[in-house]
Amino acid sequence: MDYDVYYDDVMGDSLLQDYYDEEELEELLRAYQDGYYGDDPEVTRMPLLELVNNCLIPTLTQTLQMLGPLYAMCFIFRLICLFLRSGSQLSSFPKVHITSAILGLFTLNYFFGATIIYLLICCLTVYVILVLTSQKCPRQSGVCVAVFVVIYIVVCELFVVDAASWHSIRGAQIILSMKVIGLAFDISNGQVLLPDVPSYLGYCLCVGTVIFGPWISFQDYMNILFSGTSVLDVQWILKVVRSSVIGVLCMTYSTCFVNWIFMDDYHKWILAYKDAQSFRFSHYFVCFISEATATLAGIGYGDLQWNLSVSKPQHIEIPRSLVDVVTNWNLPMHRWLKNCYSGSFGSSQGDSTGLFSDRSNAVGLNFQLAAVLFSLGFYSYVEYVFREKLSRIYSACLLSKSCTEPCEHQYKSTNPYVIITNLGFGLLSVFHLAYLGLMFDSSESAQEGYTMSHTLEKWSNLGYLSHFVLLGTFIFHLLI
Repeated sequence: MDYDVYYDDVMGDSLLQDYYDEEELEELLRAYQDGYYGDDPEVTRMPLLELVNNCLIPTLTQTLQMLGPLYAMCFIFRLICLFLRSGSQLSSFPKVHITSAILGLFTLNYFFGATIIYLLICCLTVYVILVLTSQKCPRQSGVCVAVFVVIYIVVCELFVVDAASWHSIRGAQIILSMKVIGLAFDISNGQVLLPDVPSYLGYCLCVGTVIFGPWISFQDYMNILFSGTSVLDVQWILKVVRSSVIGVLCMTYSTCFVNWIFMDDYHKWILAYKDAQSFRFSHYFVCFISEATATLAGIGYGDLQWNLSVSKPQHIEIPRSLVDVVTNWNLPMHRWLKNCYSGSFGSSQGDSTGLFSDRSNAVGLNFQLAAVLFSLGFYSYVEYVFREKLSRIYSACLLSKSCTEPCEHQYKSTNPYVIITNLGFGLLSVFHLAYLGLMFDSSESAQEGYTMSHTLEKWSNLGYLSHFVLLGTFIFHLLI
């Protein structure tokens, strides 16, 4: 390569040559092409004050700006419910449903703009299907709606909506899909009657759950009208504040502190754990904010307590097993899957693969999510049957979930060998979680959804080690 010509093109009148000879220029260019100058750059931790000014404060500001209008809409809905419900007059209920739908539409428009049309088309079409099936074949309402929703999601994702727009409304679409499918199966099982249009729209577009969730059943939504206090009680306020504060703390940790704690020059497996933990804490943010918005709208009242719970991070960050992780990842979604799956096909503990197959269908054609969900399904199944066999052979408390009293095993959970074994399984779960969650990074492709090549590249960088460990575990399970 003619380095004189190269630098003439870049620097004009060969300004660098006034200071460096030919040999030095060649060395500089090679260093530039290799991506560094001289030795590897030293990775240093950002000063804490700089982290606060450049990351923490902007993150908090943007989060509050995003959540402010949503909280206001939920609070308005709560006040309207309290006002119209005075005396429990049935004539006021349609007004509550219409108010719920209108506020939900305003909130959807604030977050997603014109793309909410795809949510509305799905919502209205499902109601038509429910009307038709409830008259002709009510027992098949759930299956018909589920098939339509899956086809609708696939068609929108492949042919109708651009990738960035669909990715932005994916969460709201999943929540809506869970609501209408759950309602359809409840109608099929005779648990509820076909609701009228205001009730249906109020449920599907309920302002407290339309953005972040969580999934609630139709009966949970109706409880806003039939139960609860007639005043804004202290427990309600404390629940909203607690969930909001924890959610914001999870967001700031995911956005700012996780990258500050785990430096970029750490071992690749530690960096994988960092990426996975960052994703998990962003998920906790969504879960706790969904608790707050749903509670603010009046959902979750029972036995004089506001007891709505969406996720249990302590069982995920310090897991006993992967079964514990998937159960506590999203409690309402897990309950929805079990209700729909058992109501249609029957269910048992060994059906985790089928449950995760249904969940992957609900999220559409996103290879990354589908790959992780299918993997988690197989991982959980293999772990469940392996630990069940170990527990039976050694009569020890080694099951995926803690034994319930009275425990009939010879070696209880307090036995030192049982403690060590369960600790080993817990560490193995952390290892698998780091591997499965590392592709949920903040790269540019996240705006349109991750591709198959992105997922496989991330796993190949770690030698597909977790999948090989799973295979070895399954083979060992067959041999013992």
